Amino acid sequence: MLKAIFIDHMGTLVYEQSEWLEKLMDMCVQNSNVKDPQKIADLWYQKHDELLTKYNGDNYKSEYDISLEAFECIKDEIGLQGDSHQYCDLLVQHWIHSPAYDDSYDFFAQCPLPIYIITNNDIRYVEESMKKLELEPKGIISSETTHYYKPAKEMFEKALEITKLKPSEAVYIGDSYNKDMQSAKAVGMRAFLIGHKDINDPEITCIETLLDVFEYL
Repeated sequence: MLKAIFIDHMGTLVYEQSEWLEKLMDMCVQNSNVKDPQKIADLWYQKHDELLTKYNGDNYKSEYDISLEAFECIKDEIGLQGDSHQYCDLLVQHWIHSPAYDDSYDFFAQCPLPIYIITNNDIRYVEESMKKLELEPKGIISSETTHYYKPAKEMFEKALEITKLKPSEAVYIGDSYNKDMQSAKAVGMRAFLIGHKDINDPEITCIETLLDVFEYL
């Protein structure tokens, strides 16, 4: 019997793009030797994701600190000048102020089960995001809560422990095959991948909108 829905935050409930992220990329272009914002973003995300796999468990660092380190790591490669804290502060505004997808409101209004957000973002920024958007999850379980980052399966093991649920009693919705889906699968949880159609994985159910998941509950 299903008792809850676990769901990702960035890219699933809220957009991965925002005016704050655009401001951040513009600042990076102005202050570096690289004039292609996508190249800068790709380099930063690559380093960021490498660090997520490093700072788990006893080595845990907050995502803000990881983001700061990622900027420091790419500075020499792209000739980036300036204080990395300024870049991270714009990133915080992005985490807080990214607009919600339209179906997020209908999903919360119609969902028959408690909703728990499972996120790599620092919890205070997700709390502010939900308050601003007037969405009320049952709980927010972040990397700060578990000291693990997706795709580490320990994040989901601890989320199940906190909510006192078995893997069969919750489903998970996310937008990243490599991070979200692999984590949920590793603990035996049914996983739904939103926004993708070309995933050939019998253990994953692809959906177009959040409301589509109701057909499977």
